[in-house]
Amino acid sequence: NSFSQFQEWDEIKMKTDWDYTDRAHTYDSRADYNEDAILNLLNSGDLCPGDKVADIGAGTGKLTKFLLNSGLIVKAVEPNDNMRFYGRKNLQARCLEWIEGTGEKTRLDNNSVKAVFFGSSFNVVDQMKALKETKRILFDKGLFSCMWNHRDTVDFVQSEIENIIKSAIPDYSYGLRRQDPTKVIEESGIFGEVKRIEEPFWVKMTKENMIKAWESHHTLFRQAGDKFDRIIKDISEFLVKDSYMVPYTTRIWFGKKR
Repeated sequence: NSFSQFQEWDEIKMKTDWDYTDRAHTYDSRADYNEDAILNLLNSGDLCPGDKVADIGAGTGKLTKFLLNSGLIVKAVEPNDNMRFYGRKNLQARCLEWIEGTGEKTRLDNNSVKAVFFGSSFNVVDQMKALKETKRILFDKGLFSCMWNHRDTVDFVQSEIENIIKSAIPDYSYGLRRQDPTKVIEESGIFGEVKRIEEPFWVKMTKENMIKAWESHHTLFRQAGDKFDRIIKDISEFLVKDSYMVPYTTRIWFGKKR
Protein backbone atom coordinates (compact mmCIF):
# COMPACT_ATOMS: atom_id res chain seq x y z
CA ASN A 1 0.00 0.00 0.00
CA SER A 2 0.98 3.63 -0.29
CA PHE A 3 1.83 3.95 3.42
CA SER A 4 4.31 1.07 3.34
CA GLN A 5 5.90 2.50 0.20
CA PHE A 6 6.40 5.87 1.89
CA GLN A 7 7.71 4.15 5.03
CA GLU A 8 10.26 2.19 2.97
CA TRP A 9 11.32 5.38 1.20
CA ASP A 10 11.78 7.20 4.51
CA GLU A 11 14.00 4.36 5.77
CA ILE A 12 16.18 4.64 2.69
CA LYS A 13 16.31 8.44 2.95
CA MET A 14 17.64 8.05 6.48
CA LYS A 15 20.61 6.38 4.77
CA THR A 16 23.05 4.55 7.01
CA ASP A 17 25.31 5.19 9.98
CA TRP A 18 28.15 5.38 7.45
CA ASP A 19 27.54 8.76 5.81
CA TYR A 20 30.09 9.29 3.04
CA THR A 21 28.81 12.75 2.06
CA ASP A 22 32.03 14.53 3.08
CA ARG A 23 34.30 11.71 1.84
CA ALA A 24 32.85 11.19 -1.65
CA HIS A 25 35.04 13.73 -3.45
CA THR A 26 38.20 11.88 -2.33
CA TYR A 27 36.98 8.32 -2.90
CA ASP A 28 38.33 7.94 -6.45
CA SER A 29 41.87 8.30 -5.07
CA ARG A 30 41.59 4.80 -3.63
CA ALA A 31 43.24 1.90 -5.43
CA ASP A 32 41.19 -0.08 -7.92
CA TYR A 33 40.54 -3.78 -7.35
CA ASN A 34 42.93 -6.27 -8.90
CA GLU A 35 41.58 -7.04 -12.37
CA ASP A 36 42.68 -10.70 -12.34
CA ALA A 37 40.79 -11.24 -9.07
CA ILE A 38 37.59 -9.75 -10.53
CA LEU A 39 37.86 -11.80 -13.74
CA ASN A 40 38.42 -14.95 -11.67
CA LEU A 41 35.29 -14.13 -9.68
CA LEU A 42 33.17 -13.53 -12.79
CA ASN A 43 34.35 -16.83 -14.28
CA SER A 44 33.55 -18.64 -11.03
CA GLY A 45 30.04 -17.21 -11.17
CA ASP A 46 29.52 -18.34 -14.78
CA LEU A 47 28.66 -14.76 -15.69
CA CYS A 48 28.34 -13.80 -19.35
CA PRO A 49 27.86 -10.51 -21.21
CA GLY A 50 24.23 -9.43 -20.95
CA ASP A 51 23.66 -10.93 -17.50
CA LYS A 52 21.95 -8.61 -15.00
CA VAL A 53 23.85 -7.99 -11.76
CA ALA A 54 23.65 -5.70 -8.72
CA ASP A 55 26.54 -3.67 -7.33
CA ILE A 56 25.55 -2.89 -3.74
CA GLY A 57 27.19 0.16 -2.20
CA ALA A 58 28.47 1.07 -5.66
CA GLY A 59 29.94 4.34 -4.40
CA THR A 60 31.73 6.20 -7.18
CA GLY A 61 31.82 3.14 -9.45
CA LYS A 62 35.12 1.51 -8.49
CA LEU A 63 33.77 -2.02 -9.02
CA THR A 64 30.97 -0.99 -11.36
CA LYS A 65 33.38 -0.13 -14.18
CA PHE A 66 34.89 -3.64 -14.11
CA LEU A 67 31.43 -5.18 -14.32
CA LEU A 68 30.46 -2.92 -17.23
CA ASN A 69 33.72 -3.68 -19.04
CA SER A 70 32.78 -7.37 -18.85
CA GLY A 71 29.52 -6.66 -20.67
CA LEU A 72 27.27 -7.09 -17.64
CA ILE A 73 24.05 -5.09 -17.17
CA VAL A 74 24.55 -3.33 -13.85
CA LYS A 75 22.09 -1.98 -11.32
CA ALA A 76 24.21 0.24 -9.09
CA VAL A 77 22.66 0.56 -5.62
CA GLU A 78 24.06 3.39 -3.51
CA PRO A 79 22.40 5.25 -0.59
CA ASN A 80 24.59 8.36 -0.59
CA ASP A 81 23.69 11.28 -2.85
CA ASN A 82 27.27 12.53 -3.23
CA MET A 83 28.66 9.08 -4.01
CA ARG A 84 26.01 8.60 -6.70
CA PHE A 85 26.84 12.05 -8.10
CA TYR A 86 30.51 11.13 -8.61
CA GLY A 87 29.55 7.64 -9.80
CA ARG A 88 27.29 9.09 -12.49
CA LYS A 89 30.03 11.56 -13.45
CA ASN A 90 32.65 8.81 -13.73
CA LEU A 91 30.40 6.52 -15.78
CA GLN A 92 28.23 9.04 -17.59
CA ALA A 93 28.84 7.48 -21.01
CA ARG A 94 28.01 3.98 -19.77
CA CYS A 95 24.64 2.23 -19.78
CA LEU A 96 23.61 1.37 -16.25
CA GLU A 97 20.89 2.17 -13.72
CA TRP A 98 21.61 4.00 -10.46
CA ILE A 99 19.25 3.22 -7.58
CA GLU A 100 19.00 4.94 -4.20
CA GLY A 101 18.93 2.00 -1.83
CA THR A 102 20.87 0.10 0.81
CA GLY A 103 22.18 -3.42 1.23
CA GLU A 104 19.22 -4.19 3.46
CA LYS A 105 16.67 -2.47 1.17
CA THR A 106 17.91 -2.50 -2.42
CA ARG A 107 14.53 -1.67 -4.01
CA LEU A 108 15.27 -4.31 -6.66
CA ASP A 109 12.69 -6.87 -7.81
CA ASN A 110 12.53 -10.45 -6.57
CA ASN A 111 14.78 -12.88 -8.46
CA SER A 112 15.99 -10.12 -10.78
CA VAL A 113 19.79 -10.51 -10.91
CA LYS A 114 22.28 -13.30 -11.53
CA ALA A 115 24.91 -11.89 -9.17
CA VAL A 116 25.15 -9.51 -6.20
CA PHE A 117 28.44 -7.77 -5.43
CA PHE A 118 29.43 -5.87 -2.28
CA GLY A 119 32.59 -3.93 -3.13
CA SER A 120 34.05 -2.58 0.14
CA SER A 121 30.51 -2.25 1.46
CA PHE A 122 29.63 -5.49 3.26
CA ASN A 123 31.27 -4.12 6.41
CA VAL A 124 28.85 -1.15 6.62
CA VAL A 125 25.56 -3.08 6.50
CA ASP A 126 23.59 -5.30 8.85
CA GLN A 127 25.17 -8.37 7.31
CA MET A 128 22.42 -10.90 8.03
CA LYS A 129 19.71 -8.56 6.76
CA ALA A 130 21.80 -7.83 3.67
CA LEU A 131 22.24 -11.55 3.01
CA LYS A 132 18.49 -12.11 3.27
CA GLU A 133 17.91 -9.22 0.86
CA THR A 134 20.49 -10.77 -1.46
CA LYS A 135 18.55 -14.03 -1.37
CA ARG A 136 15.36 -12.18 -2.35
CA ILE A 137 16.79 -10.44 -5.41
CA LEU A 138 19.10 -13.23 -6.58
CA PHE A 139 18.33 -15.98 -9.11
CA ASP A 140 18.58 -19.56 -7.86
CA LYS A 141 22.24 -20.62 -8.01
CA GLY A 142 23.13 -16.93 -8.42
CA LEU A 143 26.40 -15.53 -7.12
CA PHE A 144 26.97 -13.55 -3.92
CA SER A 145 30.34 -11.91 -3.31
CA CYS A 146 31.96 -9.35 -1.03
CA MET A 147 35.43 -7.92 -1.40
CA TRP A 148 37.94 -5.43 -0.08
CA ASN A 149 41.37 -4.08 -0.95
CA HIS A 150 43.68 -4.54 2.04
CA ARG A 151 46.97 -2.68 2.29
CA ASP A 152 49.99 -4.69 3.41
CA THR A 153 50.66 -3.02 6.75
CA VAL A 154 53.96 -4.89 7.15
CA ASP A 155 55.43 -2.72 4.38
CA PHE A 156 57.69 -0.07 5.98
CA VAL A 157 55.78 3.01 4.75
CA GLN A 158 52.39 1.50 5.59
CA SER A 159 53.66 0.35 8.99
CA GLU A 160 54.77 3.89 9.81
CA ILE A 161 51.37 5.23 8.80
CA GLU A 162 49.77 2.66 11.12
CA ASN A 163 52.02 3.94 13.92
CA ILE A 164 50.87 7.52 13.25
CA ILE A 165 47.24 6.44 13.49
CA LYS A 166 47.67 4.30 16.60
CA SER A 167 49.67 6.96 18.41
CA ALA A 168 46.56 9.14 18.13
CA ILE A 169 44.00 6.33 18.54
CA PRO A 170 45.57 3.53 20.64
CA ASP A 171 42.55 1.23 20.28
CA TYR A 172 42.09 1.87 16.54
CA SER A 173 40.44 -1.03 14.70
CA TYR A 174 39.61 -1.73 11.06
CA GLY A 175 36.55 -3.63 12.24
CA LEU A 176 34.61 -5.81 9.83
CA ARG A 177 36.48 -4.65 6.71
CA ARG A 178 39.50 -6.75 7.80
CA GLN A 179 37.55 -9.69 9.24
CA ASP A 180 36.78 -12.94 7.43
CA PRO A 181 33.00 -12.93 6.68
CA THR A 182 32.81 -16.69 6.05
CA LYS A 183 31.06 -17.46 9.34
CA VAL A 184 28.15 -15.05 8.88
CA ILE A 185 27.71 -16.14 5.25
CA GLU A 186 27.58 -19.79 6.31
CA GLU A 187 25.27 -19.05 9.24
CA SER A 188 22.73 -17.49 6.88
CA GLY A 189 22.14 -20.93 5.35
CA ILE A 190 21.47 -19.24 2.03
CA PHE A 191 24.62 -20.17 0.13
CA GLY A 192 26.67 -23.22 -0.64
CA GLU A 193 30.40 -23.50 -0.04
CA VAL A 194 32.04 -20.15 0.66
CA LYS A 195 35.17 -19.76 -1.46
CA ARG A 196 37.93 -17.18 -1.48
CA ILE A 197 40.07 -15.37 -4.03
CA GLU A 198 43.23 -13.42 -3.14
CA GLU A 199 45.45 -11.44 -5.50
CA PRO A 200 48.36 -9.34 -4.19
CA PHE A 201 49.45 -6.39 -6.31
CA TRP A 202 51.25 -3.05 -6.20
CA VAL A 203 49.84 0.36 -7.06
CA LYS A 204 51.93 3.42 -7.84
CA MET A 205 50.28 6.32 -6.04
CA THR A 206 51.25 9.97 -5.86
CA LYS A 207 51.62 11.53 -2.44
CA GLU A 208 48.53 13.62 -3.16
CA ASN A 209 46.43 10.56 -3.97
CA MET A 210 47.68 8.71 -0.91
CA ILE A 211 46.60 11.61 1.28
CA LYS A 212 43.22 11.83 -0.45
CA ALA A 213 42.77 8.08 -0.03
CA TRP A 214 43.24 8.52 3.71
CA GLU A 215 40.85 11.46 3.71
CA SER A 216 38.26 9.10 2.15
CA HIS A 217 38.78 6.52 4.91
CA HIS A 218 35.53 6.59 6.87
CA THR A 219 36.63 3.90 9.32
CA LEU A 220 39.43 6.22 10.40
CA PHE A 221 37.18 9.29 10.33
CA ARG A 222 34.58 7.66 12.62
CA GLN A 223 37.14 6.65 15.24
CA ALA A 224 39.38 9.71 15.05
CA GLY A 225 36.76 12.34 15.82
CA ASP A 226 38.43 15.73 16.24
CA LYS A 227 41.86 14.09 15.78
CA PHE A 228 41.18 13.28 12.11
CA ASP A 229 42.67 16.43 10.57
CA ARG A 230 45.78 16.13 12.72
CA ILE A 231 46.28 12.48 11.67
CA ILE A 232 45.97 13.42 7.99
CA LYS A 233 48.48 16.25 8.52
CA ASP A 234 50.93 13.87 10.24
CA ILE A 235 50.62 11.36 7.40
CA SER A 236 51.17 14.15 4.87
CA GLU A 237 54.32 15.33 6.68
CA PHE A 238 55.66 11.78 6.86
CA LEU A 239 55.26 11.22 3.11
CA VAL A 240 58.25 13.08 1.67
CA LYS A 241 58.48 11.45 -1.78
CA ASP A 242 56.37 12.46 -4.77
CA SER A 243 55.06 8.91 -5.24
CA TYR A 244 55.11 5.47 -3.64
CA MET A 245 54.52 1.86 -4.58
CA VAL A 246 51.73 0.70 -2.27
CA PRO A 247 51.20 -3.04 -1.68
CA TYR A 248 47.60 -4.27 -1.70
CA THR A 249 45.72 -7.55 -1.78
CA THR A 250 42.24 -7.84 -3.26
CA ARG A 251 40.37 -10.35 -1.08
CA ILE A 252 37.05 -11.79 -2.25
CA TRP A 253 34.61 -14.17 -0.57
CA PHE A 254 31.83 -15.71 -2.65
CA GLY A 255 29.19 -18.41 -2.75
CA LYS A 256 26.20 -19.47 -4.83
CA LYS A 257 22.59 -19.36 -3.69
CA ARG A 258 21.29 -22.81 -2.83
